[in-house]
Amino acid sequence: MPEKKYLVPEPLIPAVDWITRLGRETNAFDVKSVVQSTKDEFAWDHSVTISLKAPNHGKVELLVETKSQLTPKSADSILERRRWGPPHGVHLVCCPFISPRVAERLQEGQVSYIDRAGNCHLAAPGLFLHIAGRPNRSTTRSNRIDPFSKKSSRIIRTLLSQPKAEWQVQQLAKEAKVSLGLASKVKQALVEEAYLEERGRLLHLRDPGKLLHNWSKAYRPHATPLHIFTMCKAPQSEKRIAEWCDQHDTPYALTQLAAAWRYSPMVRYDKSVLYFDKATAIAGKLSELFSFIDAREVDTGANCTLWLTDDPAVFEGAKNCDGVNVVSPIQLYLDLKSLPGRGEEAARELYEKELRKLFGQTADESRLGDTK
Repeated sequence: MPEKKYLVPEPLIPAVDWITRLGRETNAFDVKSVVQSTKDEFAWDHSVTISLKAPNHGKVELLVETKSQLTPKSADSILERRRWGPPHGVHLVCCPFISPRVAERLQEGQVSYIDRAGNCHLAAPGLFLHIAGRPNRSTTRSNRIDPFSKKSSRIIRTLLSQPKAEWQVQQLAKEAKVSLGLASKVKQALVEEAYLEERGRLLHLRDPGKLLHNWSKAYRPHATPLHIFTMCKAPQSEKRIAEWCDQHDTPYALTQLAAAWRYSPMVRYDKSVLYFDKATAIAGKLSELFSFIDAREVDTGANCTLWLTDDPAVFEGAKNCDGVNVVSPIQLYLDLKSLPGRGEEAARELYEKELRKLFGQTADESRLGDTK
């Protein structure tokens, strides 16, 4: 006896179309029936029965929940409801636009999803489909601030430096040295992205490892590289630079592999990289430094790079190791992740040695060494 097909309300048709198209594109399944559901506390909008193609030939019931828009915070609400009412089928969230952060949260909660472009993650008995990277612009206009921008990221840096602290917005603004207005906007963006949660009137950081990892994907050093050649080997030239900077009250700090060696001597290096105060360079003091360390600017063959920066945040939390300043573990992680080759290995080692204890996370809660 053929299965009965039910009419679907007009707003739900696009979601069914997306599922049908996915089955045709992948040749993995056919849609057999669509049934509208009755609303209750844990309800989905409708159930879609699909028939798997060879070699499985089984059937799967998709419990479809449609959303016009979805933020990480609202995705967390879906996951919370799922805890109290686990579906007997496969929970599938359909939304026109699903951001990478939302997709990440849904995957962690073992909830499948699909958007109108066909980006999806569908895990069911006998079926696994994952499609990502298809262009899909959000139809909703947002004036939210980018929390990873140069000035806004001071808030993130402050939160990560004290991951277990409780914050009022005023305190956070003061500590990060930004305006109250900017702090409020960044706070709202981080709450919506499920990095911060409000308990009473206090803010608490959630999943600091993921926040740092996603910041690293957007991060680019706010500095101009100046390549020089010195007659000394790296450790000697670093000591000389440190001596000159201390004498002239000039901010500086080693970064990349030169700094990673100080934290954990695992990945060797032969080229020094350090942040250097841009104002000092503009003041014409570089010739004095070059004379002191016996160096000259070069186009090729450099064994030292000065990153001239006007961003004081890169020097925050710097540590002195054997008489030489090195950037904080948080700043170093950002710089290592953007370094091709050995940078990834060094970032993973740094996280295990310095940041895991700071964040207080287990291996399952954060995989910062992963490149996924």
